[in-house]
Amino acid sequence: MNNRKNFKKIFFILTLSIFWVKGILFLDPDFGWHLRLGNLILASGIPKTDPFSYTMPSFPFIAHEWLTDVILAKLYPALGQIGLAGIYTSLALFALIISLGKAKSSYLKTLPFILGTAILLGYSGIRHQVISWLFLALLLKIILNESTWKKWRWMVPPFFIGWTNLHGSFAIGITTLFLVIFLKSWREKKLWLEGLFISILSLLATFINPYGPRLWWEIWLTFSDRSLRWTIAEWQPSLFFFNPSFTALLTLSAILIWRYRKKFKLEELGLYLLFLFQGISSLRHIPLWVIVSLPTTITGLSWFYQEAKLIKEGRQRFAKAYNFAIAGSLLIFLLQSIFSLGGAKSITEETFYPKKAVEFLRTNLPKGQIFSEYGWGGYLIWKLPEKKVFIDGRMPSWRWQAPSNKESNYVMKDYNELTNDRTEYAPIFQKYGVNTILWSSTKPKSLGEQLEDKLKDVLISLGIGKKEMDFNFLQQLQKDEWRQIYQDPLAVIYQKTPFIE
Repeated sequence: MNNRKNFKKIFFILTLSIFWVKGILFLDPDFGWHLRLGNLILASGIPKTDPFSYTMPSFPFIAHEWLTDVILAKLYPALGQIGLAGIYTSLALFALIISLGKAKSSYLKTLPFILGTAILLGYSGIRHQVISWLFLALLLKIILNESTWKKWRWMVPPFFIGWTNLHGSFAIGITTLFLVIFLKSWREKKLWLEGLFISILSLLATFINPYGPRLWWEIWLTFSDRSLRWTIAEWQPSLFFFNPSFTALLTLSAILIWRYRKKFKLEELGLYLLFLFQGISSLRHIPLWVIVSLPTTITGLSWFYQEAKLIKEGRQRFAKAYNFAIAGSLLIFLLQSIFSLGGAKSITEETFYPKKAVEFLRTNLPKGQIFSEYGWGGYLIWKLPEKKVFIDGRMPSWRWQAPSNKESNYVMKDYNELTNDRTEYAPIFQKYGVNTILWSSTKPKSLGEQLEDKLKDVLISLGIGKKEMDFNFLQQLQKDEWRQIYQDPLAVIYQKTPFIE
């Protein structure tokens, strides 16, 4: 027993340390614009239009994480990235612990906890989506437990007010709430009036935000954008990426749920399938499936253990198999930790972002606009506030009929076509007054990028997606007599004056 307790303490400390180190190393591409927006809100209030781009400045930008951005802006000067990494690590592990639920034997939680931790590690960091993990875990704790529901049910609407202003994933919470109401009513053959009333109040509570009901428009804009599945890495289907911890937890939970499908409540099964579908359709949603699946997995393990005890030497056999599974999960966790920390180390300010190039631009600020890579947009908003950006992480789904031909109708499409030679860049640069290009230096593709290229080839062979031209943007600039004015191992700057005609 003492050995188990010591193991749990050591593993928890190890997990805490790895999550924290990753948060310190990894600089999310959206961190910069979140921080800058928080400071902007503190200084002048919530903006009604896009304050950061020169391509869609009139777009009715909705800051659906405005309150989190303000908190980030308040905390960052005092805590820095190290302190923030500690906070977000605590939020992630707290969500995981809440989702584990209750079990007669905490020993049965060990395997799901290790696998769940390994999965969440790949998505952790100073990222606002971690908040959605915690809020979903708390919501499930309330609505799926009778005693907790009776005690806290009237706190659900105020709970959604907070969630709505902290992160756009509140829509997932509302969907979860109504699905549970429907399935419970179906199971009990009568309408759960109290639950329905509280759900309606919770829906109305989501209107208490700076944008009112219009906030749902932004959520729908993102949710309905199918192109995200093929243009943004974290929105791509998880079927095409091998994740051993996800595969292991999915296999374990699916077997247990199928075996005891008649013992689980209909609402538990419905939530499991809904979030599994979301997790398969998009990598971004896998952590939410983890939060949903852990309680059912542990419950299934408890039932299986009770069955095993009724068989001769069943308890001993169960213990051997379970310990073997724990050892395998630990190996998976350690391997994924190594890869995750290695990946985080490759996306730091010193290894991924154009830190020195931005310092050069700040000293030699161009008069025209700067065109740069999509993944650097948030960083430039933060580190080069004197200039606006062509595109950043807020904008992939922004589509409208621009009120002026000086603005873009769909900037993500413009960016993709321009950088893949599907449209002439000269008219676009002339339109916005672009005379400076900040781009990544030409370097050999990493193993991950090579694997991604092979995956794209497989998808194209299956009729999914289109073959893109092998287009080198920098070579085209050189052919068109753009002048290189700066280069370092990460970034290169080209300039052309006067503007292209």
